[in-house]
Amino acid sequence: MCGIAGIYSVRPIDTFRPEIERIVESQHRRGPDFRAIESIAGRRAGAVLGHNRLSIIDLSPLGNQPMWDAQRRVCIVFNGEVYNYVELRGELSALGHRFQSTSDTEVILESFKRWGTEAFARLNGMFAFGLVDTSTERLYLVRDRFGVKPLYYAPNGAAIHFASTAGTIARLLGLAPDLEYVSCGVRYALYDHGEAAPYVGMKALRPGHYLEAAVDQGGRLATSLKQFYDLGERSAAQVDALAAMTDERLVETAAELLGDSVRLRLRSDVPVAVSLSGGLDSSTVAALAARHPQEKLHGFTFGDPRVPASEGPVAAELGKMADIEVTYIWPSLREICEAYLETLEAQGAPYPGGSIVAQYLVFKTARAAGFKVLLGGQGGDEAFMGYRKFQAFHLSRLAARKRYVEALTFALSLLPAFFGERWRWWDSWTARARYLNRSGMGTVLRLPNSTMTLGYSPSEPLRARQILDVTRASLPTLLRYEDGNSMGNSIESRLPFLDYRVMEFGMALPVAMKLRGAYGKWIVRKAVAGAIPEAIRTARYKKGFDVEERRWIDEGLGQSIRGMLHEQWGRIREWLSPGVSVDDVFSNEHFQARPSAFAEATTLLWLAQVTNHTAHRSPIG
Repeated sequence: MCGIAGIYSVRPIDTFRPEIERIVESQHRRGPDFRAIESIAGRRAGAVLGHNRLSIIDLSPLGNQPMWDAQRRVCIVFNGEVYNYVELRGELSALGHRFQSTSDTEVILESFKRWGTEAFARLNGMFAFGLVDTSTERLYLVRDRFGVKPLYYAPNGAAIHFASTAGTIARLLGLAPDLEYVSCGVRYALYDHGEAAPYVGMKALRPGHYLEAAVDQGGRLATSLKQFYDLGERSAAQVDALAAMTDERLVETAAELLGDSVRLRLRSDVPVAVSLSGGLDSSTVAALAARHPQEKLHGFTFGDPRVPASEGPVAAELGKMADIEVTYIWPSLREICEAYLETLEAQGAPYPGGSIVAQYLVFKTARAAGFKVLLGGQGGDEAFMGYRKFQAFHLSRLAARKRYVEALTFALSLLPAFFGERWRWWDSWTARARYLNRSGMGTVLRLPNSTMTLGYSPSEPLRARQILDVTRASLPTLLRYEDGNSMGNSIESRLPFLDYRVMEFGMALPVAMKLRGAYGKWIVRKAVAGAIPEAIRTARYKKGFDVEERRWIDEGLGQSIRGMLHEQWGRIREWLSPGVSVDDVFSNEHFQARPSAFAEATTLLWLAQVTNHTAHRSPIG
């Protein structure tokens, strides 16, 4: 897990080395253990590659990057982990390949030499890397199937800049903030999707794709974007086979896949801990991890066992049952106010709510305790229909197909969960515009209009809406939060639910194995019966990083945010309508009544930061 950077250009590469040095320096939190830069001269184009290392696999200098193969044909800078590197190494060794290190990075190099671009689909893991093949004078930028690890790039005809963080490239090239990216985030709580990036002139490499760059006959860099993975295609191929299985066999398969995914993600040369949200997904991961022989497993949760409204009590129950030593994070208001800005810096882009701050504090506490790797539960909701919206989508599909009795029965089964989450009714009601209005939620900011469809057409199978969540409407943004908060604290976050085998299985499952009664993720609940407390397994409410955002706002965070906005008034006022008062639109009452207020505040503070060091783009009038 690291930070990568590079420039590939037809211009003399010596002029670019200082630029990469600045990017590498700015990404030091992503990899504080070692950093280096490599210049690669070519006949028609050259490269400068930079790397920040967080040492996880093969802690020796042999694992340092940029890394060459033994013949110095191929050089790579790699961020992430390839969890099946042991199996790939064995396969390659049998084919005659020799290795100098025990790192997964070298396995990527040798895999590419053996299989070319077909090697990318053989990697099971999270990865973003830049690879230069000197024999063909080509650059390859590659990103994992679901975009767990970020990779931004800014192309022009003479050079391609790329890095793990968007802000580093923007500062170097003087790129202006992309107001459409910001608008989408404020109106839909959806920032990252497709090629969307926080700055104009920059792109995020699409998940499951690679970019190939080479010099064309005119002496300019030509690029082509190619897909190496398609979740829809892969999952569709399994639908009929899974439909023919019994419920019991499907539950067994789910348990086997999740167990193996956790097993692979425990491969590490440093201790591994778990992030506990008090919900089903992270509890499942923790319980499965605790089964493997090692020193006592540690868990970190945002909550207090003495506060019933927090996740502390259920995390304590899980800790006792699975023999996990739990550390509780329950910060003071001063710590929360400090973490608010720290989180904004770690994210490098706006974020919409206090749960992102809570997640940041979990990673911060784990790093202070000496851990470099945490397992988490991200992806379970997308894989197995854990979000409440899927129950609403299922109802609409039943009604559209005139299966009224089945629809009524299903609706009645939801009543216990509906009343169990009554404290969240207002939040759900006020945020409904994300799904019902093509223009999303309203905003007091002067931003361009954005149009997006996040709803569901009953004519489509529910699997299609799940895939939309994975590729666009949910997961990409959540992964940005995960990566920013973890790497902002020099921690690698590993996510077993995002093993491609688990995701494909979840997409292809019959709906009844995911939604049953008042429950989403029904098959996961069955698979972990007896392994986690029943209070978690059969909970009718939805758990995430539960935070007391309203209390935070009332007891000091609201005042702190308003103070920061007043300090930046000269830079932010053009993004607000004339006559708008900070004390009015960001009052404590408005923070609680307007679902977009928190995102608007972080947006303004982020705009104040980035317009201070990039080219300025005028707001929409």
